Amino acid sequence: MQQLRIVVLSPPFYSHFGPLMALSRALRDAGADVVVGCSRDFESEICRHSFGFAEVQINRNANTGQAAATRQAEEEQQRLREFFDATCRGPIDTLRTQTRHRFADMLANPEELLQRIAELQSQLQPQLWIVDQLSYGATLALTAHGLRFVTFCPPHPLSIPAPDAVYGVPPHWPQPFSIDAQQLSLLQSEARELQQRFTQRFNQLLAPYGKQVVNAFALTSEDLIVHNYPEFGRTREPAAQRTTRLYCGYCFVPDNDKAAESAGAPDGTLGPAAAGSAERFREPQQIVIALGTFLAARSDVLITLGRQLRKRYPRAHIAIGAGEDADTVHRAVQQPALVQPFIPQRQLLRRADLFIHHGGVSSFTESIYFGVPMIVLPFSSDQFNVAADVECSRIGAVLDPNNLSPQQLDAAIARALSAESRQALSRFTHQLRSRGPAWAAAAVMALLRAEQATPRSHGQR
Repeated sequence: MQQLRIVVLSPPFYSHFGPLMALSRALRDAGADVVVGCSRDFESEICRHSFGFAEVQINRNANTGQAAATRQAEEEQQRLREFFDATCRGPIDTLRTQTRHRFADMLANPEELLQRIAELQSQLQPQLWIVDQLSYGATLALTAHGLRFVTFCPPHPLSIPAPDAVYGVPPHWPQPFSIDAQQLSLLQSEARELQQRFTQRFNQLLAPYGKQVVNAFALTSEDLIVHNYPEFGRTREPAAQRTTRLYCGYCFVPDNDKAAESAGAPDGTLGPAAAGSAERFREPQQIVIALGTFLAARSDVLITLGRQLRKRYPRAHIAIGAGEDADTVHRAVQQPALVQPFIPQRQLLRRADLFIHHGGVSSFTESIYFGVPMIVLPFSSDQFNVAADVECSRIGAVLDPNNLSPQQLDAAIARALSAESRQALSRFTHQLRSRGPAWAAAAVMALLRAEQATPRSHGQR
């Protein structure tokens, strides 16, 4: 049988690239010939895994592991500074800032992508494309050219808005956040206006191809959407939507046990695993703090957390991913601590007792996979939806990162380490570990082989 070729398109963002690489590896293991399309920033990583590389510039900005340190154009740097400033003012200001930036961030070069996707289809002749859900310009090009593709959704499932929803406005707010009704109304109005402008621009670009869409933010594959997320009941799609959805639970390659054993710092600042200890859920000995590659720039929050935890648990080993401010954070937290620009998060989580993170999907799913009690501090984007799931399912606790008092942190730790939370977390860990990238890849390959046997044409949306 002829080997099936799949082109995987990734934006130049570390948090999206990682899950797509895990899926690519699983697809190759399932028998596909995989080519990864991304910017030159990630070429060496793609070639290191022996994939074919195709240069595709999906976004103007990038995040190669430390967003604040990644080389950007001045305009992108300015938008990044505006974003960080907004996170200090709270969720509504942050989401409004993201809404203002979204048009340029997510539809930077559609004409180039229309041409590039057509060129690659001619050169590589793939049977299937896989595209990141937030790579709207690439999805537009695939739709325009009538190419068969699967949508991979790295963020929260509600990032694909339902017909009656507005993209960029959380439908549920976690309890720690007091949302002003007037400010929320402004966010809804601005997000609705952006959605209309975004869709209008999409339709202008699609018109020469005889196609139109109702909501550009909701444009996905007609065949299959793969969610990098567990299957929470309330994240399921409306019954009227017919596209098959897979909730793969997680999309990373777990580190092997040997690597995990050597995860600590060379000087032994992280001690032996406490997992399974009777003390694990009464007083955490191993604490991991990570706010993601973008939000590590909020060193003020990292320092507040580190100092409060050091006072509360003076003998605990604390690991912090602190980006460019690692030295400053390390001095503030004191020993025993592992503070680095970029920590080996999955390795550390194998023996952690508590994980404090920003609600990014990768951190969230890793916390569940390793069964580590969590506290979520959401700042932006889909993090409020993730935090709402944590709160609703009672698998952890949620705090407002801009209002961290010792009393609130103590209460959150108690909730995260409670018997109720541990039991709920255990159930989701079992579900999540039964799936993963190999499970998703098998479904993608089955779809592709079935469609090869009975090809069909794609209609307008």
